[in-house]
Amino acid sequence: MLIPAPALTRLAMALALTLAVPVVHARPVPAGFEDLASGQSERVDVRLFGHSAGLWSAWVTLDTVQLDQPARILDALGLAADARDALQAALAAPLPRNSHLACPYGQPNPGCGWIDSPDDPTQVHAIFDESEGVLLLFPARQWLPRQSAERSPFHQVSEQAQNALLQQQTVNVSGGDGYQALSVQGSSVLGVLRNGHVASGWNYSRQARQGYRAHDRFQLDDLYYRHDFAQRHYLQLGRMDRRNLSSQQGGTFSFGMLPLDRFEGLRLGTTQAYVDTEASIASTPLTVLLGRDARVDAFDGERLLQTFYLQAGVNELDTRRFPLGSYAVTLRIYEDGRFVRSEEAPFSRGGDWSDRSLQWFVQGGRRRAYGARTGDSRDVSGTAVQAGLRVPFARNYGLTAGVARVADTGYGELRLEGRQQVGGHDLQAMVGVLSGGDGSHGLQQQLSYRHYASWNVYRQRLRGGACQAGTPVRHDRFGCVDALSASVSAPLFGGSLYLGYTRRRSFTPEWRLPGDDDGAWTGLPPGLPPSHVPTLRPAQTARSLQASYSFTRQWRGVSIGSRLGVWQQNTDSGIGQAHVRDRGVSLNIAVSRLRRVEHGSVQQRVALDMRQPQHRRPDTRLGLSHSLRQEHDGDARDLGVELGAYNDDRYSALASARIDNRIGQSGVALSYYRHDGGGELSYSGSHTSGLSLSAGGLHWGGAHGADAGVVVSVDDARDLELDGAAADIRAGSNRRRILHFGERRLLPLGGYQRHRVDVQDASAHDSDAAVRVARLGAAQHAFLLPGKVIALPVTLDVTYTFIGNARDIAGAPLEGARILNAPVPSLGRDGGFIAEFPQREPMLYLLRAGDLLQCPLTVRERRSVVLLVGQVRCEPLALDRLPAPIRYQARVQRLLNELAPVAGRNERNVMRGGAR
Repeated sequence: MLIPAPALTRLAMALALTLAVPVVHARPVPAGFEDLASGQSERVDVRLFGHSAGLWSAWVTLDTVQLDQPARILDALGLAADARDALQAALAAPLPRNSHLACPYGQPNPGCGWIDSPDDPTQVHAIFDESEGVLLLFPARQWLPRQSAERSPFHQVSEQAQNALLQQQTVNVSGGDGYQALSVQGSSVLGVLRNGHVASGWNYSRQARQGYRAHDRFQLDDLYYRHDFAQRHYLQLGRMDRRNLSSQQGGTFSFGMLPLDRFEGLRLGTTQAYVDTEASIASTPLTVLLGRDARVDAFDGERLLQTFYLQAGVNELDTRRFPLGSYAVTLRIYEDGRFVRSEEAPFSRGGDWSDRSLQWFVQGGRRRAYGARTGDSRDVSGTAVQAGLRVPFARNYGLTAGVARVADTGYGELRLEGRQQVGGHDLQAMVGVLSGGDGSHGLQQQLSYRHYASWNVYRQRLRGGACQAGTPVRHDRFGCVDALSASVSAPLFGGSLYLGYTRRRSFTPEWRLPGDDDGAWTGLPPGLPPSHVPTLRPAQTARSLQASYSFTRQWRGVSIGSRLGVWQQNTDSGIGQAHVRDRGVSLNIAVSRLRRVEHGSVQQRVALDMRQPQHRRPDTRLGLSHSLRQEHDGDARDLGVELGAYNDDRYSALASARIDNRIGQSGVALSYYRHDGGGELSYSGSHTSGLSLSAGGLHWGGAHGADAGVVVSVDDARDLELDGAAADIRAGSNRRRILHFGERRLLPLGGYQRHRVDVQDASAHDSDAAVRVARLGAAQHAFLLPGKVIALPVTLDVTYTFIGNARDIAGAPLEGARILNAPVPSLGRDGGFIAEFPQREPMLYLLRAGDLLQCPLTVRERRSVVLLVGQVRCEPLALDRLPAPIRYQARVQRLLNELAPVAGRNERNVMRGGAR
């Protein structure tokens, strides 16, 4: 039978100790076996029922294992409070190793790795697997975790959650050519009690132009208190809008026509916020056709949703940050800083309405329209009462009904939704009808089919109360609109094909004076006009058809992309003028190269954009851009330069910079546009940040768009010279963050969502010490309500590793000397040592043959986290000069007492401090 070399070594050591037992009182421990006899400190992986508590320090001897921090280990294992109290005393005592029961070399065999649990609930058995460095614990069976008979269908709020004030703000500035603009947006959430919070959102804007008076505007979008009851119902009181009704916070009501204006009042209903489901959020695609590079502002009424900077061609907007709900989005398009046109498109974004539970809401109060000011006649817009009910037919079908009474007029909307998935086919349909007491009515239909290609059709027909001439309605909320949009996208020959068609026909109701031949003028005093009469402007019609084909290829590290498109747009104002028709073809070719550099990447791009409208000269643009991105310790920096030249002697230049770090996300841009009439210089800048104020103090964060979070506090470095990365933390969908010693950081998370929080060691090779996160174990999962944070203190284990060679005054190696200020093995034959300390030690203290010695640790070279001191000269030291924190350690006292007879100290007693 072949026995591995390590096993032979252990066998020889065990036999030697066994033979030495009968004469243990007569002779000293054999040379070189002192560590085995007295024990040594090791880091072991403590496990219970398959759950790891991480690596912990323990004193390991030939017979027992004693944990240094039993209370903290029980906390890390996540046991109940009564289990921790019962087991703490047993875990603090030396535990028999039972290493013979461990699975040999980590390979599971029948019967290994198991020991029967004790009957006494205050006792614990253990198995120490020295080959794997694992300590398995086996407490009484009553402490085994019990699985609940039925899993709760609801998320449970994290027990560690605490109330906090979370504030987020975004500042945008821009200007150029005699104008300046400032915009500030903010939102605040304050946790109240256990299941409540106060939320608010506001914005401030200031616009100034040379020679004109500056215009300031402040608007409080919403301010309400919300309280949840039994994970199924909620109450909101204050100023609010419809957003929560189309999210899991308030249900999955996707009304597209029912009047649901912002109001001040009360809302009560069911909530899906606690339901344990991975419901996806689906959005209606928004596509915009641009003839040139442009800025596109997306509005919901008068509220700015997001700003996009897009290139010429067909662009699909990223709507992930749009609020939930069903509403019309207005796209305002700016070219070269000037407004050119606006477009309107229906939009819907909401949760998975396939939930099979009954949902309802009731709300009422005073309407407060966006943009209305205090004292404005538009602000005093009467009261409103609305209610909604959603009844599921089956898992994939549901009926939603809503009623509203606004300004003494009643409205009702009924929607039927369904979704069917068969194999790879996905069919989704919706139909909704509206009827109002003022004669208004409407119809919405939507059909989507996805398999190989994606097909979408949307149709809307709205007729407000003023759509019929002579109807005495001054304020019509629906208008007179017919809208149709259809699109299809499909992969084709390795590329992507897109076809789209939109048509919009609208009538505008207005009030005018009667004509001269109308009898209303008869009998009126001179200068007094008659009352206005309702009428309709001629219909305005706009049609657009677009098609494009794009593909991308990779060749020798270069990405080549191209897009070929055709378009046609027809506009009829309906007032007798000629139709406006625009059609043409476009071609876009871009060649880019991405090159990796240290801590980042460099991208170079060349783009050629050509457009040939009908009856006009071609428009060609050549663009060159260079961008640099760097990421280090979780922070990101971006620098970019772009130059553009047009075929009509126009030129443009853009320089931009962006940084994402611990204080927020900041960006600046400077652009110059040159044309025949001169040049225009403009600038823009933005900054986004967040903060939280809780019982743990003030924490700053760089991310935006969350109403809960994790507040992290990292231990300070005891060594003032120690700096750099301390911990690697990732929370939810946030990017990986590297935190430094003493750093405090807010990691924002979304409320009513379950998030994963990971804390790992940060690998830093430019530090003098090895830094490890204490209590490193499995990832945590947190479910937080808005206005709640979890405090995450990060404690660190710092280890300084010194490697050297110790010699006495005569230059002889100090073979077998014991190190007092570190629980490490004795010095080797040549006096070599490897010593690890939790702090940077200036001296190495040794005990050899009854003599105390001190050796200066002067670093000559550093390799990664290892400090090389080379050959050190050691001098005698009296006991009273041995530092008290070292002298009174239990391990040092044991060494001094146990090794005194072995050393044969006849006249000299080191305990009295005698020195040579």
